[in-house]
Order: sequence, then structure tokens, then C-alpha cells
Amino acid sequence: MSNDINIKSSTIEKGVELAKDFLDKLVMPAVEETGLLIKEKVTYWKFKNQVKVLNKAKEYCEKHGIKPHTISFKLLVPLLETSSLEEDEVLQDKWAILLSNMVDSEQNVENHVFPYILGQISINEFLNLEKVVAERKKNVIRRTELLHLFQKERPQREIDLKQKIETRKEEIEEERGNSKYGFSDKLWKLQREKSSLEMELRNMPYSEKSLIREINEPESVPTDNLKEFEISNLIRLGLIKYVQEAFSGYQSLEIPNNKEDDYLSVDFDIDVDFEENYILTELGELFIDACTEKKTAPNNGCYK
Repeated sequence: MSNDINIKSSTIEKGVELAKDFLDKLVMPAVEETGLLIKEKVTYWKFKNQVKVLNKAKEYCEKHGIKPHTISFKLLVPLLETSSLEEDEVLQDKWAILLSNMVDSEQNVENHVFPYILGQISINEFLNLEKVVAERKKNVIRRTELLHLFQKERPQREIDLKQKIETRKEEIEEERGNSKYGFSDKLWKLQREKSSLEMELRNMPYSEKSLIREINEPESVPTDNLKEFEISNLIRLGLIKYVQEAFSGYQSLEIPNNKEDDYLSVDFDIDVDFEENYILTELGELFIDACTEKKTAPNNGCYK
């Protein structure tokens, strides 16, 4: 029996040594340099990352004058546990920002899914998504400014259009009276101008709706810098989604003039094509916002 124990003990010790040797190739510094066992080594490494994230979060709170409030253990513990596995410096910053936003008493970012998502995303995926959100914000600002300008100028523009339409009507009647044959190049030009002004006036409500639709339009996600598995991961996490839009192209109409037929046959040629695209979801935008440093006023001593 004692021989069996020794054999098993020897086998286990050999297995531990092989595992330590392999672990030395995966982490720095080597296990032997710390004098710790594998479990202690990993625990210590995770603890250092947790301390780093907490200190960075504290700095963000002080920088922006955030008065932190308590959050539930159900939210805090998984956040600290997952962030402790992060080695990338940039993503460690994102963990710290996420934590500082979650403890901000003036925000409502207590969402349990954000820490999970951040733990499932790569640095390349995050940075690409961050660019898309930044571009969307710029587009929303620009389009909103155009909408406000349109709404401000619309009443006067409608008055001007109505006046121009009435003027063109008078000019058309006058030209008809002066034209020998009831038609002239000038009359044709005036009629076209009148039609164009009337169309612009009719389209005023649709133009405003179009601007509003553009503001709410989902942002397209470029995939040039993303690998296929990264795109799949972002879709899996619900941060982007695949869309396919159908549109028709040129149409031709043919009506054969065959006197022997009792009816006319009509052939339509319609080219239907599909446009494939990836778009940012609302969850994707909210997630990036939650991991983005807020541009708030500097600390005025309100942090405690």
C-alpha cells in the first residue's frame, strides 16, 4: 500500500513540475522567482489587476468630481473578478471607466450585461466599435443642426414659395395673352419653374421627416479591420447586427403591337439586388457610452 502511495505521490509531483514549467512560458515573472504556488501566483496576479482597476476608477472619479454611490455585490463582484483577468492596458482603462460610471450617482448605468460584454470583447473589436459610435455622434450633431436650421427657416420659405408661385401664374397668363400661337419657349420655361416651386412646397413636410429619419438612422459598421470571427462575436453579443436591404434597378416596359392578338402582352424587366450591411445596435452604443470617460467639469472638491 505504501508503495502505491509513493508512486502516486511521485506521479503528482512530476505532473506539478511539468505544469509549473509550462506556466513559466505563459506568464511573467516565472513561478520560481515569486516563490509562490500556481494557485497563489494566479491569485496574486488577479489581485494586482483588481487594485490597478480600482485605483484608476478612483482617479476618474476625482478627475470628474464624481460622488460615488454604493452598488450591489451582484454587480461589483463579477466586475472585479472579470476585470482581474485583463492584461491589456487600454481595456483595463475601460474597466475602470465602466466602474466609475456605474458608481456615479448622477448616472443610471447599473446594467449587469456591460461587465459581461467587456469581458467577452477583444481590444480590436472594442476600438473599431468605439470609432463607429464616435462617428454616429458626429453625424447626429450635424444632422440635428440641419434639422433645426430647416425648422427655423421653413415658415418664411413657405411664404416665399407661395409668393413666387402666384407671380409665375400671373406671368404665365400674361405670356399666353402675348403669344401668337398660345405657346412659346418663355411660357414653357415659366410653367416648369411654377411646377418646380409647387413641388418644393409640397415636399416641405417630407423633407423634415427625412431629416428626422436620418438622425435616427443606425450607423453602418465598417468591417475592413475586423476578422470574420470578430464580426461573429460582435453579433453574438448583440453589439452589431447584419441587415440585408432589397432595392430594384432599371425597369423596362415592352408592349408588343400584334394585330392578330385580342389583347396586349406586357413584359417587365426588373433588376432586384440586395445590399448587405452591418449596423450598430442600440445596445452597442449604450455599451460604448458606459465605457467612455465622461466630459464633465473638473473636480471642485465634491469627491469624498
